[in-house]
Amino acid sequence: MLSEFIRSKTYWLLDSLRGGAVKKHLNDITRIMENPETVELHQSQKFKELLDFAVDNVEFYKNYNKTSKLQDLPVINKEIIKENYDILKSSICKNQHVHTLSTSGSTGTPFSMLQDDNKRNRVLAEMMYFWGKAGYTIGMRYVFFRIWTDKNRKSKLSAFSRNLIMSDILSLDEKNLENIRKMLKKDKRIKMLLGYASTFENLVNYLLKCGDTLDMFSVKAVISGSEVLSDDTREKLKKVFGCNVVSFYSNQENGSLAMECLENKEFHLNTASYIIEILKPDSNEPAEDGEMGRVVITDLYNKAMPLIRYDTGDMAICKKQAECTWKGQVVENISGRMVDMIYATDGTPLSPHTWSVYMWKYSELKQYQFIQEDEKEYTLKINGGEMYTDDDIEKHLKSILGDDANITIERVDEIPVLASGKFKKTICNYKKASKVNV
Repeated sequence: MLSEFIRSKTYWLLDSLRGGAVKKHLNDITRIMENPETVELHQSQKFKELLDFAVDNVEFYKNYNKTSKLQDLPVINKEIIKENYDILKSSICKNQHVHTLSTSGSTGTPFSMLQDDNKRNRVLAEMMYFWGKAGYTIGMRYVFFRIWTDKNRKSKLSAFSRNLIMSDILSLDEKNLENIRKMLKKDKRIKMLLGYASTFENLVNYLLKCGDTLDMFSVKAVISGSEVLSDDTREKLKKVFGCNVVSFYSNQENGSLAMECLENKEFHLNTASYIIEILKPDSNEPAEDGEMGRVVITDLYNKAMPLIRYDTGDMAICKKQAECTWKGQVVENISGRMVDMIYATDGTPLSPHTWSVYMWKYSELKQYQFIQEDEKEYTLKINGGEMYTDDDIEKHLKSILGDDANITIERVDEIPVLASGKFKKTICNYKKASKVNV
């Protein structure tokens, strides 16, 4: 406890010495989120400020009127961003420090998002506020389960300062699950787990198989992101850890977008930092109450690369009124792309997010789709990326799948989307196929 206390005090002291930017954002977010009646005025003021800035400083928006309403502006998506990347960057990118974040696109290929320093401070404050709803406090030791590579791995100093344990889940085999189990039982300082629903599903099933019970762990909160957390997995996690288990909705492009309430009734939207529209699947009209619609984000704080009416590619059910005590704008059942679990040649299940991370190096691809045909038979369809050789791609994939993988690379002009409009970047035709929603 002393360690957590010292870390917390040290963090806020350092923030104070830098001008207290994160603390100011956290106080602002807390004030707005806890007082829903202030949201409309706040969003109106911030949108006016954002639009004025965009018209003056972003070529993409220079021909729009500063008096335009939000609904007068175009809805953009990842492909539009990639096609207009240079003219979506604001003038501040030329003379101010900006942060570059890589993210997977709805077509399976990555693109980079730019954020200014103020936006990054806002993102940190958002995480503190929303994670705090689940029981997290600054300085708390936590494990982040994800695929860690040279591009996203934190430095030793950064991980130490965050009290973060980076646990790589490229392989979800029994050996790795046992290593995680031993770590969680040995290190009683670990209080929070953060990761994908598919990771937690594999982990909790393994812990239950081993006969583990909540008295063996010190975990106080489990936060699941990027995928739909099933009720079955949620109840199993509560049984094993005896703690709060909630879903968290965020993306690299923006930040923390919504958090599920502790009652697990609905997702509460981050109306302090974003205007979030739920639009009909086939038009830009608002979805009706109870209707599934597209999640469209206007980021009120990023001036390096303003995103106005950005279609995330995700879907949610529109909901007009909150049921729990945490009031504000809410939605239900946030979901994204359908992803199949892929297996290495030795039968090891690989995280559905393997391909998003390991395909980052092929950023010039327009689309890709990875298919497991059989136990050791794979097909990779790629659109674009003529500068990448088949030999290089095959060697890279074999480092993940196994040297005995038989990989066919097909270069195509287009990879079609599903009837729903979603793009399926992994397909498993092998009999072990397992699907998760992300």
